[in-house]
Amino acid sequence: MQGASGKVGRNLVFRQKGDQTIIAKRPRAAAVDRPVSEKQLKVQNRFLDASLYAKKAIKDEEIKAAYAAKANINQSAYNVAFKDYFAAPQVRRLNDINYKGAVGDELNFLIKDIMKVTEINIEILDQSEVLIESGLAVPLDADNVEWSYTATVANADYENAIYRITMLDTPKNITTVIKAYGEDMEP
Repeated sequence: MQGASGKVGRNLVFRQKGDQTIIAKRPRAAAVDRPVSEKQLKVQNRFLDASLYAKKAIKDEEIKAAYAAKANINQSAYNVAFKDYFAAPQVRRLNDINYKGAVGDELNFLIKDIMKVTEINIEILDQSEVLIESGLAVPLDADNVEWSYTATVANADYENAIYRITMLDTPKNITTVIKAYGEDMEP
């Protein structure tokens, strides 16, 4: 059945996806007058936004090539761009072992994202969530996986510090993560 496509009877459909033949149930027509919940509408709008972003991204040859490089054999650049819109970046590890509250101390961290994070803003807060300092982190590699932030304000109570890490990724989504001092360095 490899290479087959189309419907068989009233129940089955053969489709091609990359190098695979997929057998699926025949899609059913959506009920036009069925009410849509608030949650369903929110998901539908997010899918539409992701689709619009992916279409726009693959029109730019440079971005399309970058997404195509991330795709596996059964994915297109469009699929990867669509997924990138949905997937929030993650702080994989925050290394604050060299942060002792002095000016010049460094925070280093690893970021995971489908494509890459383009900007990171760090806010260091005290335990009452009062802002001590904030600034932009600097990427340490071309893939924007490793980042570093250098402290500019002394913080005597550094052991109770809270970090608010705000990331901007390729699709321009903003993701904020909050970490406590030493949280990722505990065994």
